[in-house]
Amino acid sequence: MKYFAVIILLLVSPAFADEVAESKTVAIAKDYIAAYSTFDVSVMEPFLADDMVFFDPTSSTQNANGEPFKFEGKEAVMQGLGDYASQFESFALTYDVERYYESQHIVVFVAQLGYEGATKDGQSFAGGGPIVTAITVKDGKVVRHVDYFDYNQNAVELKK
Repeated sequence: MKYFAVIILLLVSPAFADEVAESKTVAIAKDYIAAYSTFDVSVMEPFLADDMVFFDPTSSTQNANGEPFKFEGKEAVMQGLGDYASQFESFALTYDVERYYESQHIVVFVAQLGYEGATKDGQSFAGGGPIVTAITVKDGKVVRHVDYFDYNQNAVELKK
């Protein structure tokens, strides 16, 4: 009977639902995603744990060596993402979250990613599409960021 009362309380208490939805882990992950959207590593840096891992197993077509992006350690993440952005004259992201959920300190975001910018030789580009991002938070810091994006279906469009 005791468990039944707890279940009823959970079902009828919107305040509890809001508290669960906005846990500390979710708040940190949301703030980190906002920082990530700037694609400015100095803005992202305060969120990163020293042993942070950034991995995008779907990104092999975006990397010069044909391997997916995987950076291990805070400095490597900052260097890798900074180097990626620096290859462009300008680069901007929009990350519009459609929904998210948290499980075991992992916050999974389903979003629409948009990007635009210009290459060093003056070609502008824009693109976007659905993305799934999983952010793992431990001790108040992001320890893992994993992106899944269909680069083939959402290819960059270059314009002179």
